[in-house]
Amino acid sequence: MGFMRRFNGFVLAGLVFALAVLLVGAECGEQAEATKVGEVTQTTEVATEAPTAAPAETKEATEAPTATPEPTQEPTEAPTPTPEPTEEPTEAPTEAGSEPESYAVGDIIEISDFALVALGWETVTHDLFQPLEGNQFVAVELVLVNQDDSPAAVSTLLQMSLKDSTDQQYTLDIGAQSSVTEGSPDGELAAGEKIRGKIGFQIPEDASGLVFVFEPNLLGAGKVFIELGDSPISLDPPAELPGEIAPEAFAPGDIVKIGDFTLVVNSVESSAGSDFLKPAEGNEFVIVDVTLENTRDESVAVSSLLQMSLKDETGLYYAVNLLAATAAGGTTPDGELAAGEKLRGQVGFEVPSDAEGLLFVFDPNIVGTGRAFVALD
Repeated sequence: MGFMRRFNGFVLAGLVFALAVLLVGAECGEQAEATKVGEVTQTTEVATEAPTAAPAETKEATEAPTATPEPTQEPTEAPTPTPEPTEEPTEAPTEAGSEPESYAVGDIIEISDFALVALGWETVTHDLFQPLEGNQFVAVELVLVNQDDSPAAVSTLLQMSLKDSTDQQYTLDIGAQSSVTEGSPDGELAAGEKIRGKIGFQIPEDASGLVFVFEPNLLGAGKVFIELGDSPISLDPPAELPGEIAPEAFAPGDIVKIGDFTLVVNSVESSAGSDFLKPAEGNEFVIVDVTLENTRDESVAVSSLLQMSLKDETGLYYAVNLLAATAAGGTTPDGELAAGEKLRGQVGFEVPSDAEGLLFVFDPNIVGTGRAFVALD
């Protein structure tokens, strides 16, 4: 239980960090308009069913001409009903125009300085965290790209929510988020950087008509509404989103000067864990050995939990896993550094064994902009 309390503290610290970054980088903006610019291709199963239904309609189309010669006798009466059946379909959209425009799972949307796509949603459970009676935990998967030429901050707590058919709003739920194995899409994004993650919510079991809401500007106007559908769905992430640019990455062994630090990634190794501490099936521990030096003339604090992370080529974020470093017999580089002091330590992460394009991310300023990326592959 002590570990879980610490874990909750780490989650809350991350949220406070995102809030601080967002408040520092927030700017008043005008009304942001959303635009659909593409969509993620559907799964192969869906694609193969469509052609099967197509031929059936083709047969009926060939029979239609056979029936056409008979109605030819009353051509004058046919036009009469035709103008009435117009039924004013053009007026229906006008009345519905008061409703905000919504998008679907898989739609690639641009709004303000972001490109985003919701890949789906799922129900999630946890051994320790339980929803209230009659409720359930759900998680929405999202991919975001910062299309601006300067850093931008993203906060699941302040910019993302759910609504149901009754217009009831649901915000980030700590228990639900703790039930998600993947990280949440929070923090600073460099120009062109992509982030992928899942956002946890607690909703009634009978809630329907779920809509995911994203608000790009904390102090501006404009929202994106994405209808999630009645059943869980999951799409593969797109290879690339509009405006995406791979961040400049250093290599292990490079001496990287950033902020008040110099950073060196000394080595990287994977681990199957120890006899008592093992990653989940299909995962592995990745241990990053780093050395940090304080270049200021006064002491500074270092926190591996708040300043270090891992990302893969899909933008998926992995937080520090304390058990991974412990299983490898290492010690995390945490604590206060005196002026000019160096500190070496091992930072552990748990990632899928097939994860590719891993980047070690170091953020020298908990509140501020600028990060260093080191390619581990």
